[in-house]
Amino acid sequence: MNKKPANFDEWYVGSTYRQFVEREGVPLYEGSYLEDLANLPLADWERRGGKAAYTRLGDQETNGLHIVEIPPRGELRPERHMYDEVMFVFRGRGATTVWQEGEPKQTIEWGPGALLAIPLNAWHQEFNGSSDEPCRVVFGSNLPHVMNLYHNVDFVFKTPYTFTDRYSYEMQNYFSVGTKWKPKVYETNFIPDVRRFELDLLPEGGYRTKVMRISMASTSLGLHIKSVAEGTYTNAHRHRAGAHVMVISGEGYELLFMPGQEKNRRKVLTKPYSVLAPKDNEFHHHFNTGKGEYVQLAFRGGPAKYGLGRKYEPEPSFQDRDPNATSFKISYEKEDPCIRDEYYQELEKKGITLRLPPIDQGRD
Repeated sequence: MNKKPANFDEWYVGSTYRQFVEREGVPLYEGSYLEDLANLPLADWERRGGKAAYTRLGDQETNGLHIVEIPPRGELRPERHMYDEVMFVFRGRGATTVWQEGEPKQTIEWGPGALLAIPLNAWHQEFNGSSDEPCRVVFGSNLPHVMNLYHNVDFVFKTPYTFTDRYSYEMQNYFSVGTKWKPKVYETNFIPDVRRFELDLLPEGGYRTKVMRISMASTSLGLHIKSVAEGTYTNAHRHRAGAHVMVISGEGYELLFMPGQEKNRRKVLTKPYSVLAPKDNEFHHHFNTGKGEYVQLAFRGGPAKYGLGRKYEPEPSFQDRDPNATSFKISYEKEDPCIRDEYYQELEKKGITLRLPPIDQGRD
């Protein structure tokens, strides 16, 4: 029997998710920006093997990242869990085996740039296919929310229910076939290399910007791949906390500021495998300062398949009419002129001559 708490401080649990990570015995990285997930220091992970770390970025515990390294010829121990999860590969080649209790196993081989959905509460196990190099992957998930919702580790990892409507061995081509349902919306459970995935134009997001919303394994996670063309940056926009924007190719920087504090913006430099997680309603831009496209992969809420009671709108569904709306953007014409001037100075340093169309003279 648990000992009765003697006072409020013993009774109150600030974060079941934080308690879980402490028991895992690996680092928990906080803040809103990490420079390089592919080289982030990790610690030995006793529960599944290999090395690992977790994140708590953007002052929220809805979605999070779990960075894992598998040693040469190594493997992780099998697990199943009651949270949604999608895996991205930084480096290395290996395989993931997926199965439901009582069904045959299915193995998916992957390499750098791969994106793989883990079906809800299906068993899965990861293997490193190299004999001399470790491989490193990141799992984007809603583990923080689920852990805080149920406050019970055994329920999260030991529930026997099988979601055969989500995944079964009998589902043919589960990991090999995708469907584009409409512009900017694609459903699949495995992408061999997201850096080469075809995207659609997103004029409402900025000049020469493209996007594809990805629905995977009927999860509650929202994912998208976005590319910002050379000599281009996106409109400043804000939304609720929980999105983790990871650079997967190219280089640039991000500007962040809270509403009404545009003059106090902060700048962070980005490169492949930098990750940014804006705080609740914190404005942010994506600036491409390199040659070629600046490509990002985002793990966030708002699944492409499930409307959650709202009418479908293309994502990002930012608008610039109601500043009190949850998703709001600042058009180029209404932003601080210094933002574009500073950006062009960065392009000049790199010898990049591409420019955005001139802003209308009638700036508000």
